[in-house]
Amino acid sequence: MPRTRKSGDGGLYFDKARKLWIGVVDLGLDAEGKRKQKRVTSRSESQARIKLRAVQDEVRKHGSPLGNKTVAAWAEYWLEEVCKPKMKPAPFRSYQSSLKTWILPRIGRKNIKDVRPSDLRSIYADVKAAGKSNATALKAHIVMSSMFEAARRQRLVDANVAQDIRPPKTVKATRGTFEPEETQRILHEALHARHGTKWAVSLDAGIRQGERLGATLEAVNLDRGTFTVMWSLVEANYEHGCGGACNRSAAGHCPSKRLVVPEGMDYRILEGRLMLVPPKSGKPRTFPLDAELLERVRSHMYSLSLDPNPHGLLWPAADGSPMTGREDQAEWRALLAAADVDNPSATTHWARHTAISDMAALAISDRTIGEMVGHSSPGVTGNYVHLASKDASEAVHKMAARRSIDRGARVDDGT
Repeated sequence: MPRTRKSGDGGLYFDKARKLWIGVVDLGLDAEGKRKQKRVTSRSESQARIKLRAVQDEVRKHGSPLGNKTVAAWAEYWLEEVCKPKMKPAPFRSYQSSLKTWILPRIGRKNIKDVRPSDLRSIYADVKAAGKSNATALKAHIVMSSMFEAARRQRLVDANVAQDIRPPKTVKATRGTFEPEETQRILHEALHARHGTKWAVSLDAGIRQGERLGATLEAVNLDRGTFTVMWSLVEANYEHGCGGACNRSAAGHCPSKRLVVPEGMDYRILEGRLMLVPPKSGKPRTFPLDAELLERVRSHMYSLSLDPNPHGLLWPAADGSPMTGREDQAEWRALLAAADVDNPSATTHWARHTAISDMAALAISDRTIGEMVGHSSPGVTGNYVHLASKDASEAVHKMAARRSIDRGARVDDGT
């Protein structure tokens, strides 16, 4: 093949037939003894030389050229091979949504090596132009940071571009809590509610919504007087098992659908898309129940034995099926209305915040609070203001005193 070179060009030559400048970098021999080469092309000699030097720099720095994938191609691989094996259903859906809605429409066709900080800023601008909050932009940033970091480790990029840009700023959310008098009124009304024990445990121990809805009868040890958070109720993720041949837009409707769960994760399918998975911390946690609350839970469990409860849930819907998050929220709003607590912003998560704040006000240690509510570290507990130990028991007694209400009221927990 005819070549035209200038002194010092090395592996750069001009292909007259194709009218292209071609740069070649020798990468040595593969496992079978065949020579490996990396080629770059351009109509312009100067651009071909720039590309050639870029490849040579990559080889000198990393031992081989970086990869050559589009963001969309890498995102598909990353979700399937990196995220799916380890992520629970809800965060996995969140990552998928952020990629589909914000990231791929803007940079999906770009080579992953060519993404610049300005490209990320354009995504944040898209989020703002759509009227979404900075929290949405921050979620996109987190997804991209994780994705580009995985690409860096795979030597597809030289650096994680998301680390070269300041993340979108968000206003720190106010963690709403109830005043002690409001908490007492809520607990008083809960004495007469069908699922009153659910809210008493939530306000005492700060269990999350999914942990409430996923609690099973086996969570309660009546002999020891303890409650173990073992499960969290979530919506399952499915994928097509037919490769899309069924023409169903939703994978959950595919006749050959496959459940998507992290490798090695324990789970239980209940009905529809509802399933039980380990709690957010990834492991069970146990805490003692106050003596009076324990008796109310005992009474509640007896009442459950009189009705259908196919899944053995502690706080099921009226027909024995799993209660949805929307139903849980509606029940909470009705309880607040009955307690004359008029606060439209008080979601069910306020019960958790109130439990944490009240324990902090009682000078209960961050370690004990963290173990009670399932925080991964004491530092997380600070942001809010297998446990059956002496510290936990003391914490429960302190909370019982703080929660003191009219003991003369009739205890009616749906029995």
